[in-house]
Amino acid sequence: MGTEAVRDEAWHDDLYRRYRQRVMAVAASLLGYQYRNDAEEIAQETFTTAWEKRQSLGDDPWPWLYVTTRNHVNNRQRLHLRLLRVLARLGEPGPPHDGGLRDWELRYDFGPAWRAISVEDRELLQQRYLHEMSDEQIAAVLGILPAAARKRVQRARNRLRKVIEEMDSELPTGGAVPVGGVGSLAHAGTRKGK
Repeated sequence: MGTEAVRDEAWHDDLYRRYRQRVMAVAASLLGYQYRNDAEEIAQETFTTAWEKRQSLGDDPWPWLYVTTRNHVNNRQRLHLRLLRVLARLGEPGPPHDGGLRDWELRYDFGPAWRAISVEDRELLQQRYLHEMSDEQIAAVLGILPAAARKRVQRARNRLRKVIEEMDSELPTGGAVPVGGVGSLAHAGTRKGK
């Protein structure tokens, strides 16, 4: 998808085919996985924006698509909050939004550890492990050097690991932690290249 390529409908179809699942995953993780229909709409908005801004996409479109998806999600959430405020004024409270953590928390008791780290750390870890972004791609999103991006991911992972270890030490002896539970992400970065 080099910058010299013709940015026509075939280019856009190829972009959509190659990145749709990843864009959907970003939208779903930010919205909460129970909001799949909203994630599909966000993906459509992202690819519509990609078509409108096609000349500004570089050789690696994934960082641009990631940022654009995140922006569309943020816009939708701001609109949702405004709507909830209006409904509250009218005496019709809307349903609470838990950020999509409640189901995960019930299964793995991971929610408290996840919420204990900063929003920035959560986003870095999602970029690396959920959305499989490289150091270069994360750096492009953040506007920093790849080495700095790698350090930030390592520090975020270490902070999460520390929280999980503290939680594990507070568990009663003999307390069962589900297979693939809280410890699995804490050790996810030990693979080569992560």
